[in-house]
Amino acid sequence: MSLVTRFWKKLSRFFPLILIILVLKFIISYLVRIIFIDNSINFTASSLNLKALDSLQKILINFSLELARNNHEIIFYNKIEKDKKEEGVSWKQIKNLKSDSSDILIAVQDIDLLEYKIKSKIKFLLLHYKIDNQINKDTLIKIFKQKICLLYTNNYVVNALPKNYQYVPKVHLKIGVDKSFIESRNVGLNNSNVFVTTHPLKGIDWLVELWLELIHHKLPWVELHIYSKLLGSNISTNNLKIRNIKLTLELNKGTGICVKEPLPQEKFISQLTQYKLHLCPSLDNDIQYLSILESQAFGVPVIARETATIYDCIYHNETGYIVKDKKTFAKRIIQVLSDNKLFLTLRNNSKLNNYIIPWEDVVKNFERKVSESTFYR
Repeated sequence: MSLVTRFWKKLSRFFPLILIILVLKFIISYLVRIIFIDNSINFTASSLNLKALDSLQKILINFSLELARNNHEIIFYNKIEKDKKEEGVSWKQIKNLKSDSSDILIAVQDIDLLEYKIKSKIKFLLLHYKIDNQINKDTLIKIFKQKICLLYTNNYVVNALPKNYQYVPKVHLKIGVDKSFIESRNVGLNNSNVFVTTHPLKGIDWLVELWLELIHHKLPWVELHIYSKLLGSNISTNNLKIRNIKLTLELNKGTGICVKEPLPQEKFISQLTQYKLHLCPSLDNDIQYLSILESQAFGVPVIARETATIYDCIYHNETGYIVKDKKTFAKRIIQVLSDNKLFLTLRNNSKLNNYIIPWEDVVKNFERKVSESTFYR
């Protein structure tokens, strides 16, 4: 036996160990420490099923949880009252943040959050809403100086930025949908109710007027459920428009319009079986369409007024309808509620909508973009 042969024979004994070491090195190099920093409200993973949340909070919770499921180390600073760990995410009080370090830092909506002493290889400013109050020359200088990349959830937010922001690196974080909506198999053929979750100042007065003029007398058994805390009877407000909506509802009792308290996710999903349509009367391009995607994932078609961004979540004539005027809006409602065959077609198409992405795929796409992109490097 030659010297070379003996050498390789001895070395082969260590191949399994060498392979394990290489695999571990790869895993360790791939898993990263990610810090989120948010200054809005107190919430954690358990908040999803404890209280009604804004779309941004739901996105942040699901995104951070899915990253943790991929074995990344996730630290989330916000206005939580007590540090805790839930579902693999360390939730910490932002008021106690002095300094920290991470591979990736994600500041939510506010560029000033990046002033905290957090050493990070990659810095993201996550944008879900427009930041008009922060658009100035100093902000742009700060973005380039700190080598910040924009992480945006919808195209309108980016399109609304000034032209000189085109040189800022950007990554699109597509909105995911919780599997609880996607995996539902419920059909509410015997129910004819519709619902809306839009903010009262974004088209509810228009929808109420449409209902009273064009829907109720034709379908008197149908109910319109408005999920809104501001329109609740025990909530007082100085906003004239909201007060007028509340007065209109008070004067038109018995017309099928019901105001309901917004629900935590689990309870809301249990209520979706009673609805055949989700209505979206907003004309605001800044609309947060997570709830529209969730409804379609569950199998509830959507009828919405036309905006620039609504085409990012609905396929017209397939998963619902996008309309321009009041009469067409009412016509589509009546058609769907009066024709079970049409409803089932829209329902099946809605669940197949390729805008609906599970969070698992969102995170895989994010990881790929981070690993492939050079940003400022």
